[in-house]
Amino acid sequence: MTENPSEDELTEEFDEILLGFLREHDAKKVVDREEFLQQHPQFRDRLAQLLETADWIEKMAGPTLAEIADQDTSRVGSIAGEPIGSAEVVDASEVVNQGQDLYDPNAATIDAPARPRRMLSQDVDFSLSEFTGSGGKISEFPSLENSQAALPCRFGDYILQRVLGRGGMGVVYLATQTALNREVAVKMIRSGALASDDEVDRFYREARSVAKLTHPSIVTIYHCGESNGHHYFSMDYIPGTDLSKILVEGPLETKRAVKYVMDVARAIHYAHSFGVVHRDLKPANVLIDESDHVVITDFGLAKQMGAEQGLTATGATIGTPSYMSPEQAAGKSEAQGIATDVYAMGAILFALLTGKPPFQAESVMQTIMLVINRPAPQVRQQQANIHVDLETIVGKCLEKQPHLRYESAAHLADDLERFLNGHPIEAKPPTLMRRARFWIENIPIVAALTGGRQVEPSRSQRWAQNLFLAIAAGILAIGLLGNSLWDQFRNSSLPNRITIASGSPGGMYYDLAGKISDRMRTGNGRQPTVTATGGSVENLKQLLDKHADVALMQESTVRTDQVAVVAPLFFEPIHILIPRGTEISKVTDLKGQSVVLGSKDSGTRQASLKLLKYFGMSEKDLDIVDSDWNTVGVRERRLPMFAVIKAEQPGFSELITSGEYRLLSIADAPNMTLAEPMFRLYQFPAGAYRGSLEAPVTSLATAALMVVRRDAPSRLVEECLKALYETQGLTDGLIAKEMAAEWQGLPYHPAARRYFEEVAKRVD
Repeated sequence: MTENPSEDELTEEFDEILLGFLREHDAKKVVDREEFLQQHPQFRDRLAQLLETADWIEKMAGPTLAEIADQDTSRVGSIAGEPIGSAEVVDASEVVNQGQDLYDPNAATIDAPARPRRMLSQDVDFSLSEFTGSGGKISEFPSLENSQAALPCRFGDYILQRVLGRGGMGVVYLATQTALNREVAVKMIRSGALASDDEVDRFYREARSVAKLTHPSIVTIYHCGESNGHHYFSMDYIPGTDLSKILVEGPLETKRAVKYVMDVARAIHYAHSFGVVHRDLKPANVLIDESDHVVITDFGLAKQMGAEQGLTATGATIGTPSYMSPEQAAGKSEAQGIATDVYAMGAILFALLTGKPPFQAESVMQTIMLVINRPAPQVRQQQANIHVDLETIVGKCLEKQPHLRYESAAHLADDLERFLNGHPIEAKPPTLMRRARFWIENIPIVAALTGGRQVEPSRSQRWAQNLFLAIAAGILAIGLLGNSLWDQFRNSSLPNRITIASGSPGGMYYDLAGKISDRMRTGNGRQPTVTATGGSVENLKQLLDKHADVALMQESTVRTDQVAVVAPLFFEPIHILIPRGTEISKVTDLKGQSVVLGSKDSGTRQASLKLLKYFGMSEKDLDIVDSDWNTVGVRERRLPMFAVIKAEQPGFSELITSGEYRLLSIADAPNMTLAEPMFRLYQFPAGAYRGSLEAPVTSLATAALMVVRRDAPSRLVEECLKALYETQGLTDGLIAKEMAAEWQGLPYHPAARRYFEEVAKRVD
């Protein structure tokens, strides 16, 4: 792992850690979870959250098909999607909490909507004597004093006869509603009065979701309430079975499977029209009554479409792993909608046709990973005799992207009806191009490069990956060799024409560029061209625009990583010239004055503005004259002037030696060098300028630099350095190469850095 790992590297490390834990868990080895989390402090919170989510899902998922097969399936009563066990007498204290009199006639209720009665079982004339114990009394619902009471027992208006089933959160009883003398099912929260707020909210959300729906294929809610802390609702009792139990015997006949899912789709479309998304469709939640009609139950995870908040808004993964959609498996609650239920119905149809769901691994987390990352298998790979149109319908439901599935449950139902009637379906199988693209995208290395993950690649995908890596390695080797040869050729070559951007004609930069040009011609036979410019800013622009190959400019202008320094040339102190006879004694006295700051693109202008900014002044605080010290007519105006120029330069010196101007000292110069690294402390000694300075003057200086583009060939830089340091009489006052070798912070070109490192070694 690198010192600063990328997000992809962290994700890969996290996956490896989690996979190792899952292998230990699946091997039935005892793993101390707290010790495991302490071993990986950088991922502790993420791992803890993911493992807690997996625990919850495994709890909610219920038994596997294999586990169901081991249960006694002789009893065929089903209700509300809860797994159904055999009739039994239970210690009801396992199911509900303690309480003396659990019947509350004032319990809050949600009445079922008015609707035609659905006759699912014949009315029976019940008498209480059928439910009395040996002592002729009906037990009360368990309490502290009666914690071992056996069923049947009384719960308000209901006689609880036996347990129909238990789920992760609820328990369902077959009961008799005494007031109406009818069989019903009563569902309660399993943790009773100790139920959390989330459990209670989810419980009532299920009741409210179903209460608004009146459809022959959706279970009916009769009554909902709370009694002494025990939340419950009563609903239809559906004698019959459910699809999970039918699946134990193997795949269904095709037309029967299609009809079941078509009817489920019609009912779910009806729920969608009321804004209710089920989100937990699975075979166990599809009941088959005695008339072979489907009835959908267990809306405990239902979501109201358009609601901005809900119990799963934090991104928790909810649903039953083998039948949940990829967006559910990834915890993307905002993406869950109609397409989520369409996916689940496709998964149910897949299971009915093949005998098993599309994805089913050894653990919950492995199943989730498959759902998110692996393309759904084709039905005909499991059952070759399935019609190709049915495979197309299932494939469209199981698309990874929600927008590629059926746009509504009604469209799915319509296509299934077309299939049953022998008509052409509307769904189209993926094109060869799309299937090929999807196959390529799921080659492990391609999936990793594009942000996806392939859990179990096929043999052909592994073979393709090996071939791809071999080809890539060959191309990389050729590319590296080619680049190396090209770099060697480019760095050893000079441009056909070398242009040096200098300064104004007659100025110091212009004269120095001419001398450098002459020495470079002597060294390699090519005569560089010197271009006159308006100053450092224009020189930088010409360099970046590739109109120049080399440029001379002040250090204040080098503020981009696209250029590199060949060498520092000399120091240029800031001269603040004040006409004699004026009252200006410090820099801040210049505020409101007309001041010559150098031409707009000059290095003098850039350095002067930085200095003035330190003293709290900007261009708006001065009447700036866009001229240089040597512009015709400026001297006669006797204005304060800034000039960033090498000391004692001919022509410039006369401004001071003539007695017309004096130099202004910068009192705070030492502190300015700390605030702005480009400035260095500089002092004009007493007697400088041919005795014109009666006392030392403190100022600042910047450096003049030779600069090239960052990608300039090394040969060009070497020729420039040779012209500067290996020829005689270039110019007085040039910064020695030994001093340049010790200079810290300059962005040297790699060739220049190598040169000065060799100089430093010789000095040592």
